Amino acid sequence: MPLLRHWLGRLAVPPTDVDDLAQEVWLVVLQKLPSFERRRDGAFRAWLRQLAVHLVRNWRRKARAVGPNEEILSQLEDPNSDLTHQWDRDHDRSVFDKLLEIVRPDFAPATWTAFQRFAIDGRPAAEVARDLGLTEAAVLQAKSRILKRLRHESAGILE
Repeated sequence: MPLLRHWLGRLAVPPTDVDDLAQEVWLVVLQKLPSFERRRDGAFRAWLRQLAVHLVRNWRRKARAVGPNEEILSQLEDPNSDLTHQWDRDHDRSVFDKLLEIVRPDFAPATWTAFQRFAIDGRPAAEVARDLGLTEAAVLQAKSRILKRLRHESAGILE
């Protein structure tokens, strides 16, 4: 829900309405999810984005609210717009962060720190190993083990 609230804020939905509108989006998601069919990579992400745009338009019309202009909503509907690409990146990052949160407790702190610094922060394995008092092989193994677990947890969620 933080991702959706963030985007509703970006769409100029007033803070007083963001939680209500986000809840309305998630209620529709829960109702329609059983009939959702994934036909391509990113289908759920695109479906959620379209649903949010539709509900924001309805909210704006019903409340006669000052909110996102039609140009912004149209950009978000266009699968090739920069705004849509930003939505996609934000969505994927949100899912990735949640996956990290799920698997982190299953690894020792030193293993997690090695993974974080090497795989996420992009620091050289030799530097990470030196800083943490590990071998370079241990740093590479930490990355391998955690990525394997992330792939298992994601089970097709991320492309």
